[in-house]
Amino acid sequence: MSDQENNREVVDPFKPYKGRFKSYHSIPKKGRGKDEIFNELSTMAREENAMWESGQVSGTFYHAGEAHREYLNKVFALFSHVNTLQFDLCPSMFKMESEVISMTAKMLHADAVKQVNPADEVCGTMTSGGSESIIMAMKTYRDWAREEKGIHEPEIIMPHTAHPAFDKAGTYFGIKMVHIPVTEPDYRVDPEAVAARINANTIALVGSAGNYPYGLIDPLDKLSGLALEHGLGFHVDGCLGGFILPWFEKLGRDLPLFDFRLPGVTSMSADTHKYGFALKGTSVVLYRNNNLRRYQYFNTPDWSGGMYASPTAAGSRSGGLRLRAAARGD
Repeated sequence: MSDQENNREVVDPFKPYKGRFKSYHSIPKKGRGKDEIFNELSTMAREENAMWESGQVSGTFYHAGEAHREYLNKVFALFSHVNTLQFDLCPSMFKMESEVISMTAKMLHADAVKQVNPADEVCGTMTSGGSESIIMAMKTYRDWAREEKGIHEPEIIMPHTAHPAFDKAGTYFGIKMVHIPVTEPDYRVDPEAVAARINANTIALVGSAGNYPYGLIDPLDKLSGLALEHGLGFHVDGCLGGFILPWFEKLGRDLPLFDFRLPGVTSMSADTHKYGFALKGTSVVLYRNNNLRRYQYFNTPDWSGGMYASPTAAGSRSGGLRLRAAARGD
């Protein structure tokens, strides 16, 4: 090995800018020029884009073309400063958010619920991403089961391949998440193994359409039947596949049912910021009826600052996120 190679500094892949750009550990006494800051950030963006534009990165980036991204950034700028929590000050946010929820529900065959119960109507909320959609749904089932079934030690059964956000929800909300292993050659959850773990504290089942490790659709029809038989909630995680599978069907692909056409499905999540090709971070969580959705909401009417209510975990939310999910363009 040459002296040059021996003396070459090893670059930490997590800190590639160390030594290249000045680090700040407190607010500087004198500010920097805007052009200088922009040029520095542009260098970082250009180098980091090159890491995924090769198309060899799994997940994280969902790209519909540079022109589309430029368009989304343009419309985002119109409402980047708006707080979606204040619908009264910016009613366009109510319009955009409602339309995104409605379009997503329609795509996932929301109309089918009325064939089972004419009183049902799929509804939902927008969240900051798939994790929050999942977390909100699990919180909803916990509160629903506590209020309507008197269950105070809730359990939810999930495939081991389901997203870790389900376990995060269990940790946050005191829900026991029961993992069911998947085995060769199917790598999908075994409905008989799920049935064997149902007990008096079980409040909901989970299935993926499709899951992240393998991109597979769990046997959702069988899980739907179990949910109906035992009076359980059933969440289908379509965060990854929710904006792909409906279009596969339109192209004539033969797929198992994965959405509200299954009578036992009581909630779904689907990410607009993945194959909906919106910028991060937005997602949609849907419920079979408003009776379930109301358990997601938080409100406190007697705060000294006035009544406070929020539909999701987040309080203030940028209006630009809602607009860019709705304003897809051609």
